[in-house]
Amino acid sequence: MSAARRKHLILHFWQNIRLWLLGGVCLAALGWFFYFLTTLGPRPVSNSSVVITEQDDPAMAKLSDEIGELEKQYRQAADAKVTTAESTAALAAAVEKQRELLNTFTKAGLDQSTRLVRLESELGRVRAIEKVVLVDRLERDGEEALKAGSLEDAGKKLSEALSLQREVNQSSASSRYKNYVRETSLQQALYAVEAAPIRGEMEAATEAARKATAEGRWADALTAYTAARDAQERINREYGRTRYADIAGADRLSAEIESLNAAGIASEIKAKEKAGDEAAALRRQAEAAKLFNEAATLQLQVNQNYPRSRFISSQRIENLEIKRQTALSADIADKLAELDMMTRAHLKRRQIIAAEQKLAEAGQLVEKLFTEYPKSQRLDGALRIKFAYLALRRTDLRTLQDEVYDRLLPLPGVAERLMLKTEVTQSLYVLVMNTNPSRNPGRTLPVDSVSWTDAQEFCTRLSWLLGTVVRLPTTDEFRVALGGEDGGEAWGSHNSEGRSREVGRQKANTFGFGDLLGNLGEWAAAAEDADQAAVVGGSYLDSRDALSKVPSELRLKSDRARHVGLRIVVEI
Repeated sequence: MSAARRKHLILHFWQNIRLWLLGGVCLAALGWFFYFLTTLGPRPVSNSSVVITEQDDPAMAKLSDEIGELEKQYRQAADAKVTTAESTAALAAAVEKQRELLNTFTKAGLDQSTRLVRLESELGRVRAIEKVVLVDRLERDGEEALKAGSLEDAGKKLSEALSLQREVNQSSASSRYKNYVRETSLQQALYAVEAAPIRGEMEAATEAARKATAEGRWADALTAYTAARDAQERINREYGRTRYADIAGADRLSAEIESLNAAGIASEIKAKEKAGDEAAALRRQAEAAKLFNEAATLQLQVNQNYPRSRFISSQRIENLEIKRQTALSADIADKLAELDMMTRAHLKRRQIIAAEQKLAEAGQLVEKLFTEYPKSQRLDGALRIKFAYLALRRTDLRTLQDEVYDRLLPLPGVAERLMLKTEVTQSLYVLVMNTNPSRNPGRTLPVDSVSWTDAQEFCTRLSWLLGTVVRLPTTDEFRVALGGEDGGEAWGSHNSEGRSREVGRQKANTFGFGDLLGNLGEWAAAAEDADQAAVVGGSYLDSRDALSKVPSELRLKSDRARHVGLRIVVEI
C-alpha cells in the first residue's frame, strides 16, 4: 500500500472517531466535577469525648425506666383527680430526666422527643392550674386590702398575682388557662393602688377648699383647690386607665379656681348693677346708664379671662345692656307718654290742629326711641302702631270725627255713654280700617262678614281717632236702647228680599235708634278670654215673630257671616 493511501486511511479513521473521543472527555470532566462538589464541606472529626451509643444502650434504657416510674407516680395522683406537691415534683423530675436523656443520647429517636413534649405540656398544664388558683386568691386578698386602706399589702398581693398571671400567659400551657384580659386588669389594679394616695390627697384638698370657701377664707380656698386640681391632673396623666381618672373632675376644679379668681370682679359687677338700679329708681338715668355700662364691661372681662368660672354669663351682659338702654331712653319714653295723653285730650275735645302738632312731634320721638334703643324695656309697640296709624289719618281726623259724632245718641238714662244710631256702615268701616270684608257691598249698607275680633280692632282704632273709649255695647245696653220696640218695621225675612238693606231707612224707635232689630245681627261685648260672644237683634233672615222676641245667639268669635255686623258705644 502506498504512503498516500495509508495517510488517506488514517485521516478518514480520525475523522470517524474524534467525535466519540470528544464526548468521552466531556463525560469524564463532568464526573470529576460532580465528585468535587460532593466532597466539599467539613471533614469528619474524631472526638474521643463524644460517645456514640446505640438505641439499645443499657444506660439509656435505665434512664428511660426511671422517667417512666416518675411519670407513673404522677399518673396515680392525676387519675385520682388529686394534685399534690409530691406528684407535681415527680412530673417535674420526669421532665428534667427526659431532657437529660435527649442531651446524652443523641440517637434517642423521635419517640423520646415526643415524650418530652408530652411531659412538658402536662407539667405546664398542672403548674398553670396551680398559678390560676393562686392568682384568684391573691387578687381577692389584694382588693380587700385596698378597700381596707392597706395599700402596701394590696400592692404586694396584686403584684404577685400579676407576675403569676404573666407566667401562665407566657408558658406552654393550653390557651384555656391563659387570660390576657386579667393580666391587663391586674396591671390597672396595681396602678389604682399607686394612685390611691394621690386620690386621697385630692379629696382632702377639695374638702379643705370647700370649708375655706364656706368660711370666706378665699386665699386658703384658692390654695387648696389648686392642690386638688394638680393632684387630679397627675392621676389623669400617670394613671389615666384607673377608676380614679376624671378629666371632667379636673375641669370642675379648674372652674372653681377661676371662680375664686373672678369672685372679686363678680362682687364689683353686682354692686355696680345694684347702684344702677337705685339711680334709675331715683330717675338719675345718665348715672344709671353709666353704672350699667361699667358692670357690663367687667362681666365681659370675666367671660374672656375666666371662661370656666361659674360667674361667666352672656345673658347678664345682655340684661345689663337692656337696663342701660332703658335708662337712656327713659326721658324719650316719658315724653312720648306725655304726648300720647295730650293727643288724646286734644282729640277728645275735637281740637284737631293741636292734635296734629303733637302727632308730628311724637312721630319723630318714636323713630328715635326704636332706632337708638332697640333693647329698651320702655319700647311700646302698641303705642308705635297707634302713632303711625294716627299719622296716616291726620288729614281725615276732622271728617272721621264729624261723621261719627253726627251719628251718636246718648243711651237713655246714661248721658256719659253714646251709641251709634245705626249699624256701622261700610263707608265708615273703610275709612277707619282701610278694608271692606262685606259680601253685600254698598257704602250706605251696614258692614257685614266681620268677626268679633275685627269688631274689636275697629273699636280700638276709632278710640285712637276720637281720643276716648269706643267699644261694643253690652246686651243690657242694647236692650236699654231698644226700649219697647217690637220689630214690626224691622228688616226681616218677610220684607228684606234676602239681603241687608241701607241703614236708617226704617223708622227709628222712640230714642232715635234704628235697625236695632233686623237687617244685621250685631256683636255684643264679651270677656277677652272667652271663645264666644253674643250676636243680638236678629237679621234679615229672621221672621217678624222671631224679631219681636229680640233674638240673641252665641257664636264663635272667629265666625264671619253675611248677616252679622256691629254697632258701637262711645264713652265720654
